Amino acid sequence: MKLSFQKEKSVDFEKFGYETMLQCGDDEERARKMCGLRIYSYADGLQPELTRFRSEIEQNKTHGSALHAHLYIRPEPVNDAAMLTHAKRVRKYRFLAVLAAIACLAGNTATFYLFGFGAFMTILLAAGATVLPLVVGHPAYEHIVAKYRKLRVAVILLAVALSLIGVLRLAAARELMMGKTITAAPTATSYVDVATPEISVDRDQNVGDGTEAKVRETFGSAMLYIMIAADLMLGFFVGLLGHMNTDDDYAAWRELCETTKLLTNLEETVSERHASIEIAKKLCSAGILQAQNVRNNRKPPYHGAMPVLMAFFLLGTGIARAQTIDHHEGILIDVSGSVGRNGAPSDLFRAYLTSTRTLLLSEPAKSRVWVSTISVDSFGGVREVVKGWTPESRGVFTDDLNRARHQLASSFEKNSSGTSPAASGTDIFGALWHFKTLFESGAQGTSNTIWIFSDMMNETREFPMPTLLTNGAEKMLEQAKSNGLLVPLKGYKIYVYGATPNGLTSQAWLTIKNFWRLYFQAAEAELVTYSPECEVQR
Repeated sequence: MKLSFQKEKSVDFEKFGYETMLQCGDDEERARKMCGLRIYSYADGLQPELTRFRSEIEQNKTHGSALHAHLYIRPEPVNDAAMLTHAKRVRKYRFLAVLAAIACLAGNTATFYLFGFGAFMTILLAAGATVLPLVVGHPAYEHIVAKYRKLRVAVILLAVALSLIGVLRLAAARELMMGKTITAAPTATSYVDVATPEISVDRDQNVGDGTEAKVRETFGSAMLYIMIAADLMLGFFVGLLGHMNTDDDYAAWRELCETTKLLTNLEETVSERHASIEIAKKLCSAGILQAQNVRNNRKPPYHGAMPVLMAFFLLGTGIARAQTIDHHEGILIDVSGSVGRNGAPSDLFRAYLTSTRTLLLSEPAKSRVWVSTISVDSFGGVREVVKGWTPESRGVFTDDLNRARHQLASSFEKNSSGTSPAASGTDIFGALWHFKTLFESGAQGTSNTIWIFSDMMNETREFPMPTLLTNGAEKMLEQAKSNGLLVPLKGYKIYVYGATPNGLTSQAWLTIKNFWRLYFQAAEAELVTYSPECEVQR
């Protein structure tokens, strides 16, 4: 019966009325009779549940009346304000009991861990030791402590005294530890990522051992006092909570509150079930009227073409979403002779290739990527080493994205295997113009990033940087502007790696760095990184 009722509840009566009216044609009376029968069936299906709800309402009313009579129809009725205060005290002591349990568990865990037990046994024994005050505290409070107020005060005073002694001992341990720290000699430390050098120590290694033992002893006694106080208060709070929760008036008052809430919910549910029948009638009528309106206004000339138009629209949407690009990324690799030796690949150039492969293996989703070289004519005289794109990635479904990344990296390794730093010039400006042209010929509104692996020493006839360094960064920028070499890169992010200082003076290297900083600032690009290292980080 319950399963059948659930099926009836899922009926869309407006849709049922609509479809019934269409099936009956112009016979509105027949459609309304069919809807009426369906609604009667729905109402009959509600009866078992409504009967059960009414029975529960009567039972809870009887139960609530008995509780109400016990609490309020007597010479001294219950004070609701006192019960609310009692409930707040219960919540407060429950919170304090949780804090005490945390303190006990932490202390017991540390104790068994220091004894050398494994992780599982440490947790098991610590939990058992924490439960012990709970098991002992409740009956002890119920049968002994609760009967004598002075005994309760004595337990609290004992816990306070133990806590105070523990804090004082902890302070003493801290004092000894600080004295040992101040008198201790500094130790030698190596900050070089090489083999650790031999460090000679002339002072006596045993100096301070006595102080350390004293610190350990004082700290251990302090923790002992604190743990005893925590165990004592945990048992006390558990017993107190049990006593408070089993108070006759408070238990009856709390049960009466729960019964009142349950009655309210049951009555609301019954009202909703009765209202659902009237709602079903109105929805059926609305569906019938909607069907009549559709029949009277049928046959617009474009309805026949609508499915075809929708199919074209969905097909177009699918095609448009086949390759969505949100990010353009270009990687430039300097192949000029300044980063090699006699045309043979150098360690710096191999680092360029390795870092490029690392970038390709971590390419973001929905990116269009080009890898090109910096040579004599970097604008029209080079071809891309590799170019491709990455698909969209949703949550943990990254198989297609990882496959695209590995394909890009594999293609790059294959195409760059015969590349060597042997070009007779370095046209960095032409390379920037090349990527700007590629980026702006694709999708608009994307983010643009350029990674440059180069020593950043431009060597062309229009801008021979080695002979211009003596002019300074500002004058070099003015000459670049006057020669039309300033590439507008508004919103671009630029990362420069491998700008090695090898073969340069410190002043020359700083001049080159300052020039490119001013250059990209004038081009309205963001120079994120300018590093002599080649270890890239996204």
